[in-house]
Amino acid sequence: MTKTFDKKLGVIPVISKKGYCKFKLKVKPEHLNCGGIVHGGVLASLCDIALASSLTNSLQKDEWCVTAELNVYFLSPAFPANTLFAHGRLIRRGNTLAFVEGSVETKDKKQIVRAQGIWVIKSKLSKRIKKTKSQIRIFE
Repeated sequence: MTKTFDKKLGVIPVISKKGYCKFKLKVKPEHLNCGGIVHGGVLASLCDIALASSLTNSLQKDEWCVTAELNVYFLSPAFPANTLFAHGRLIRRGNTLAFVEGSVETKDKKQIVRAQGIWVIKSKLSKRIKKTKSQIRIFE
């Protein structure tokens, strides 16, 4: 089995319930850009993970989803000593689209990033997706 990107990044689930989730990331040297702060791609990925998870924990067994749009607003830098917490919240879910929002904060609640997005909900897993899902570990 292979590890998912989330695991390789070092993301740790904290809370996962229908329509809401929270993840933790301890900042490591590999998360930094050449300026010595957390890379924007790491923060955007953290948002994508949290927002998507707030939806996926409310999907039916035969459903899956993909990010259609993700807007990330960088408010403050995150530094090497930070532990970051990403929150995702499902705002509205239809048959084919879902609207989600979230944020990344430091341990002392300083907001680093705000995000919102739209996810497309698929009603049937393709054979390729089924095969891929059976080969990966999702937050054990």
